[in-house]
Amino acid sequence: MITGAVADDGWRLGPPYDADIEELMQWFPNARSVDRWSGPRFRYPFTPQSFRHDCRLDEVHSYCLRDPDGAMCGFGQYYDRDDRGHLARLITHPQMRRSGIGKRLIRMLISAARTHSGHTRYSLFVYKDNGPAYRCYLSLGFVVQEYPDDAPLKGKCYFLTWEDDLPEA
Repeated sequence: MITGAVADDGWRLGPPYDADIEELMQWFPNARSVDRWSGPRFRYPFTPQSFRHDCRLDEVHSYCLRDPDGAMCGFGQYYDRDDRGHLARLITHPQMRRSGIGKRLIRMLISAARTHSGHTRYSLFVYKDNGPAYRCYLSLGFVVQEYPDDAPLKGKCYFLTWEDDLPEA
């Protein structure tokens, strides 16, 4: 399921196209990078078809973040989980990391989830060894919560939630 674009000072969040998926596939050089992004159920090596299927592109809200020049800088998804907009498969372009794009992606995904689905509460999982992503989420106001009983990877991931306004960039 893909919904319309959200604009923010020249940056755009919109649906991924086939060429975007081909580019996104290049951001994962090995099985570990795929696992950290999507979890152990995502197949690697992948084909374009298995990648689209494992991303659940036809089932969840999927977005690409584009800079003002139109270059794809990030990708993320959200879906409903326990009355929250659950953010998933968040990634920034490998050569653009630690430049604030992750924060922009999350802010814009939350705005899209609020606009299209009416969510006011959000959640996500992050591997405990993914320090840069974990620090990014905390800086945006996400808070570590008790790990859900029904979620896999207990002990390997944190479960974070957010319910307030995001700080300005």
